[in-house]
Amino acid sequence: MYKYCTYFYSIVNPWFNTIIYINDRFPNQYTMNQFKKWALWIATVVIIAIGGYQAWSNSAGVISKDSITIGFIGPLTGENAAIGEGIKNAIALSAKDVDVRVIYEDDQFDGKKGIAAYQKLRTMDKVDAIINTTPTVIDAITPLLQADPIVVIQIAEPELSGDDTIFQIMPSGASLYARLGEMAREDYASFAFVHQEGAAFEKAKNYFKKTYENPSVKFNEYRIDDSKDYRTVIAKMKRDGVIAYTVIATPSVGVQFIKQVKEQGVGSVLVCNADMEVTISEYLKVLPQGVFEGCKSAMFADRMADSFKVAYKNAYGVDAGFATDYGFDAVRIIKNTYDTDNETWVNALKHLLFDGASGRIQFDDLGVRVPEIEEHVFKDGVFVKR
Repeated sequence: MYKYCTYFYSIVNPWFNTIIYINDRFPNQYTMNQFKKWALWIATVVIIAIGGYQAWSNSAGVISKDSITIGFIGPLTGENAAIGEGIKNAIALSAKDVDVRVIYEDDQFDGKKGIAAYQKLRTMDKVDAIINTTPTVIDAITPLLQADPIVVIQIAEPELSGDDTIFQIMPSGASLYARLGEMAREDYASFAFVHQEGAAFEKAKNYFKKTYENPSVKFNEYRIDDSKDYRTVIAKMKRDGVIAYTVIATPSVGVQFIKQVKEQGVGSVLVCNADMEVTISEYLKVLPQGVFEGCKSAMFADRMADSFKVAYKNAYGVDAGFATDYGFDAVRIIKNTYDTDNETWVNALKHLLFDGASGRIQFDDLGVRVPEIEEHVFKDGVFVKR
């Protein structure tokens, strides 16, 4: 706005100088009222011109820097679309009442598609900040962020955390597996951690193992793929005398593994986990509810505000789902801390203390939200606090 005022000033300034010259050259020919009228006329022209320019720039799509543009990257189609759509809805609800524009990109839970979405948002849409969900996407774009920083509010957990411009609004999922390991150590003398290949799955396993293992228990690890034939792995579980197990995988893989364990008559107790808990609806499409009855899990404490639940239900006609409150808060955090100077903005986020729809939010030294964890059990079709 300042540069346009300067521009119009450069145009009208000669007129004011002309008036001053006339007054000096012919001091008695024009009254003070006439000079006032001329000055008022010129000021009116300037105001109309500036207002007209602003109206034109708005209609042409020019957005004031007081208005923030956010890019969202998440799974809006595919296996995880239900979670992605819920978060998208919450972001739209949050942005509606504040001066924020959001551009939505579908990564289909695929890292390559997420990189393409990121490049579009940065180069074409010129967004001020990004809200991302998919772990493989944030892992892929982290080197790009190091070269060209932008504030990113990350919902799901990346492989690595560091002192950068990425702020993880969902607490570290690894901490949930550390708690699950403590729970398993108290109840089971031998345990199997079954997982797909992938850095996030390996990280979860390592945190679980660290808190579970001691001289009085036996830890077993089995890797599975998406072949849908797990007889060999299940035979090993029988041979190793596994008392209890958990499986961390995509729902389609996890469903088939649990199903085959039951079909082969393995008596190992199923222990649930956070990944299963957030995708339990996918498991229940194939497996009967009784398979999970009494299944224990460790999950972040539910601090979702009642006011947010009501607002979401009124807006979309359904209950607010997993991580929707994180999406809602991500918009508010960006809006409340925004600064055109990136270093100042990042510093504000590092010292954030914010009470939002998902509870109290503050970040540790690595930009990861400080967690609140509680133990859950599956009972009568839902997970409840133990």
